[in-house]
Amino acid sequence: MRKLTFVLAIAAIVPLNAAPMSQADRDALIKDLERSRTLFLDAIADVKTEAQWNYKPAPDRWSVAECAAHIIAAEQYFRDGIATALKTSALPADKQTTAGDAVISKMVRDRATKFQAPAQLEPKGKVVPKAQAIKEFEATRATTLEYVRTTKDPLREHGTATPAGQVTTAYQMVLMLSGHTERHTAQLLEVKASPGYPK
Repeated sequence: MRKLTFVLAIAAIVPLNAAPMSQADRDALIKDLERSRTLFLDAIADVKTEAQWNYKPAPDRWSVAECAAHIIAAEQYFRDGIATALKTSALPADKQTTAGDAVISKMVRDRATKFQAPAQLEPKGKVVPKAQAIKEFEATRATTLEYVRTTKDPLREHGTATPAGQVTTAYQMVLMLSGHTERHTAQLLEVKASPGYPK
């Protein structure tokens, strides 16, 4: 009886006809996540002092440390969003496509358009020393990569609507997670390039 109850519970979450993502989709996500991981770690590699780590070009600008804290916090935020999307009903067939992948990847990385970070992702109170930030980032990115490498979830079949009313698949939310890392890596590079950045 317990076994039957477990099977029924799983069936309620994942439709019996749900197909896991293709190997090509899986490989593309892994490549994207590895790329953004490397870019972030390379960008902070030469940040050697606390003064550099915590320097703010202006009172309303984030420091390298704050950008890092935001990147780290966002990783779990996106994973939670993906888990929530997977519990929704399957999207119509015409929404389960690759059509928006490139657009979403480009949009998230484009710093010309500014967005207000959700309150829970504001870096205030989350800043830690660089060594700890690297450790936390590596741990949370490893969790994301392990999920992508092993999941049987049908990421193309489920999604959510953006505030603008556009449908984003769970697969595209993983792309957004990776792109978000690159977006704020670009931001911290801007901090490092500012005239007052400590040498």
